[in-house]
Amino acid sequence: MKLKDLARQIGIPLGSLQNFIYDFNIDLGFCIDENFDLTDRFKNFAFDNIEFLKKYALDHSKNKTLADIAATIGVEEQEVLNFFVANGIPEETAKQVQTNLSSYLIHQYIGGSYPFVQEAFPETNNYSEKALVGYSDLYFYLADMLDPIINIEQYQNWGISKPAGMLLYGPPGSGKIFWAKKIANMIGYEFVHVYKDYLAGNFKTNSDSFSRFLTQKMEQPKTMLFIDAFDDLFSNVSEHPFFPKTIELIHTILRHAQKDDRKELLIVGSAETLSLLNDDILAPGRFDLQIPIFPPNEDERAQLLVYHLSSHLVESSPLLQILKSHNALTKEFWQPVAAHMKLFSNTMLIDFTQALKKRLYALHRKDETKNIQLTDKLLLAAFNEAKSKLNQEYLKRCAIFIAEAKQNIGQDFPHRILELEADLEFYQAKKIPVNKIGFKQTKSSNTIEEPQKTNENNTNGSDANEPDIDDNYLMV
Repeated sequence: MKLKDLARQIGIPLGSLQNFIYDFNIDLGFCIDENFDLTDRFKNFAFDNIEFLKKYALDHSKNKTLADIAATIGVEEQEVLNFFVANGIPEETAKQVQTNLSSYLIHQYIGGSYPFVQEAFPETNNYSEKALVGYSDLYFYLADMLDPIINIEQYQNWGISKPAGMLLYGPPGSGKIFWAKKIANMIGYEFVHVYKDYLAGNFKTNSDSFSRFLTQKMEQPKTMLFIDAFDDLFSNVSEHPFFPKTIELIHTILRHAQKDDRKELLIVGSAETLSLLNDDILAPGRFDLQIPIFPPNEDERAQLLVYHLSSHLVESSPLLQILKSHNALTKEFWQPVAAHMKLFSNTMLIDFTQALKKRLYALHRKDETKNIQLTDKLLLAAFNEAKSKLNQEYLKRCAIFIAEAKQNIGQDFPHRILELEADLEFYQAKKIPVNKIGFKQTKSSNTIEEPQKTNENNTNGSDANEPDIDDNYLMV
């Protein structure tokens, strides 16, 4: 049984069921397998909780005022207002808001809990073995967009043709190559990465040999050609050093794929912005399927930190022992750190974890007794190294992406757009004096607290004697 079959059987829209999984942060592994078939666990949960799922679907289907949301989740209207204000919406504007955000998602943000969901799908701490960390909403959105390729009934019943081309767009480091590979895996196509350097002739190749390579690949069944840097290749404004014959070949392949729906060829391009692409690329029937690739949200950042720190480690790994001793294999430990990483790309998160690993390794070489602390000083050093890419140019790219995504698919990802706008506003706001803070560790989690006075001569590594972190370093 597929998810759409379950939705039909219990009488709610497929989109509502997909959003329920995202809003309640349910791991996809609990819901579907590699063949998109439902797990027994999720089927049983759905049939046991049909009435709640119908209430959720009804709420999800309509725009709501603050009063509507407050009535649905049983809280004061002021609490709902505070949520929108905290996310960067002026109070007077927020009072008039009508939103398609789920009331139940807002309830969770302001402290509401749903034990029957959490008991059925407990959060896993084994992030290292996850095939996909977060992004269940984008995964389902992609599955819907790719259905004409996966499901022949779309063409037979509705006459919906397969897309000839697809564009993935997002800020630098957001994960466009990862998602291109994920798309190839979802539709069962061979992933062929056509690097920009080949198109420019930077490697030992020529236009004729590369054209032959592309021609051969397009003749193979179930092939996905992924071409990065489309905004360089097909820009309206910039000169480029690419082979003219190669560029023309790509246009020829597209025209051919447009005319032959039976050909099992998909061209996927990546771009940081859509506005710079020329009209030929965005013409109907070409790359009119455009997929936004978002930077991770705060919860996903915390999960991804655990994933990148713990992936591929053997049980005897010294790093794994250090993380375990600090209870740092849970997303709760990293949530305060992730909260400071506003607009961090996936690449920046990897940079942070790599910088932290190197520093922990250096300490381990000096002290193999494993008496190593995850101190403020270590976290700050790794943070500063990772945030070097978060410059004005990157923020400009993020602003353009938010505007384009909001215009194209804002109604499909209102929660992500809202958080991205608030994060961008954080960096655009004027600097104001702030109190110093530190990444202070408690027994339950790595929480942010006001620092205590420190004794600078003490070097025993305890939390109370670690350097404070000035919040001004978070501003660009």
